[in-house]
Amino acid sequence: MASLLDIHSVAQEQLRQTFTLDPVTLKHPLPERPGRTLGLVKIDGEVFSSEKISRAVFLRIYFPVYLKIRSMFIRPKMEYDLPVFAAEVMLTGKKRMVIVDIHRTGQNTGHDDTAIFDRMIAIRDRYPDLQAYAIKQKGKIQEVFSYAACQVRITEELDDQVLSLFREYLGVFTDIVAQTSPLEGDVLERTKKAYEDYLKTLVDHDPGVRGYKMLFGEKGGVERSMDMHFAR
Repeated sequence: MASLLDIHSVAQEQLRQTFTLDPVTLKHPLPERPGRTLGLVKIDGEVFSSEKISRAVFLRIYFPVYLKIRSMFIRPKMEYDLPVFAAEVMLTGKKRMVIVDIHRTGQNTGHDDTAIFDRMIAIRDRYPDLQAYAIKQKGKIQEVFSYAACQVRITEELDDQVLSLFREYLGVFTDIVAQTSPLEGDVLERTKKAYEDYLKTLVDHDPGVRGYKMLFGEKGGVERSMDMHFAR
């Protein structure tokens, strides 16, 4: 029986069928134990880039309690102007909370991703056992996810179905990235400006950056998050 703890190796194997994944040397190499947690929290994982992918981040976060987190963030290079692939798995004993999504980062991007979401929903509808356990996040964090996201709270008996859906969502994302050509001219310049404006908002508003600031302080948190997720 497959385990959700293997989700990183599943994703990396699938990505390598289409892309060459080159390891990224971070400014602050993993693993790390944030001093603010007295070393009780451990952050480990791998970060890659490729010819079309700016960052493919695979994080494993360990707490001094019975909690394990697998986090994934795959961002195409800016000049392709594409959404990101994101996944989160939180395991506590036999219970697990799972989110798998393809979405834009930032609000009011003006992009029409309906065709992508239609493909995702068609996949999601083939897993009624999972959808019986669908959940929504509390607060504004729910606004980050697309309406086609798979968000469920399940037990390990449904791990195989989650991994199957995960592979299909990742397949949709991989197809889109592989088939998209880079922007040029004025359109590219406008995209560059929008991207730079977006990055400026992350420091104060992005939940991931905020979490890193809590673990590593203002300067260290921003530096780590920008380097790891945005190649900055």
